[in-house]
Amino acid sequence: MKQLLAAFSLMFLVISATVLASQMDVRFAKFDTNADGEISLTEATKHDNLLKQFADLDENGDQVLSEQEFEKFKP
Repeated sequence: MKQLLAAFSLMFLVISATVLASQMDVRFAKFDTNADGEISLTEATKHDNLLKQFADLDENGDQVLSEQEFEKFKP
């Protein structure tokens, strides 16, 4: 019984992580309009809230946001 409960718990965690990752991918894709895997400053100018946070999110100062940098975006 304990093994079954542990298996269901693990399955739930995997499904939850997958759903959260999918939601992040959808959000990122919304801003990455040219689908090059980065959000440029030009793309960000179309979204006021993202533009306001852009400099803080762009940790390496390369004028584009990677998916990892974008994870910290607060809509």
